[in-house]
Amino acid sequence: MIVKITWLGTAGFILDIEGTNILFDPFFYRNEQSTPILRTKREDIKDISAIFITHGHFDHAIDAAFFAETLDIPVYCSETAKKSMINWAGGLVIEEHTFPLSDRGKNNIKPIDYFERIKITEKVTVESIKSEHIVFDARTLLSKLFSWKVLKQIKSLLPYGKGFPKGKVFGFCTYFNNKKIVSFGSLWHKFPEILEKYENCDIFLAPLAGNSKKHIAKKAGIIIDILKPKIVIPIHWDDFYPPISWTVNLKPFFKYMEENHPEIKIIMLEFDKEVSIELS
Repeated sequence: MIVKITWLGTAGFILDIEGTNILFDPFFYRNEQSTPILRTKREDIKDISAIFITHGHFDHAIDAAFFAETLDIPVYCSETAKKSMINWAGGLVIEEHTFPLSDRGKNNIKPIDYFERIKITEKVTVESIKSEHIVFDARTLLSKLFSWKVLKQIKSLLPYGKGFPKGKVFGFCTYFNNKKIVSFGSLWHKFPEILEKYENCDIFLAPLAGNSKKHIAKKAGIIIDILKPKIVIPIHWDDFYPPISWTVNLKPFFKYMEENHPEIKIIMLEFDKEVSIELS
């Protein structure tokens, strides 16, 4: 069978399973310096059955309430992320950033817990996976936080950090027709006993942000060693919100895969472009 995936930058993507469209971690609130350029606007997104949010940080959750309101669809996330979305809509994070969010829209934002199974259709189910957020290595963290570009903008950047705490962190496994697609919004590799449940998955969407050149292959490799996916799709490697982000150097990851998992296919997606993937 064929599934279709459209990468929308960062950890955001649409998964199309025989016409059932699921949106993960939508983030359209990119600044003008972000690269690559995302041409799809959130107003362009239609015909979505459900949205899933991996955690509450702004680059994963800031746009979700818009869809809960305008498309009248469920958004599954943590309690913390729901609160942040409602606060953002009400101007409690940044006063000048508001939009109408009705009681109906608020009720469409549905808190979930670990290992819940949400039935999307008779054939499609999404399970929440217990996860955590990547821990930045000290050198990477210090080099960004104390860079002159960040320090110049720190006042304008702080509300996004304070207004969007991470809360509980999820991965998701989408089940359909005896297939499994596993996705995360942050690369956490220290729950091997949990990851083992999803081994031999068909596709793994691997978020590679926050990794130094030294650690990217190690952390991603541990997860891939356990999951043993047929296909790996790198995501969240783009420079999504400079100056607090950067384009991830993927060369060590590619080298690790070539040396340790030549049997696994790597598919590199481009922004905005739907890709059809045949699953055997």
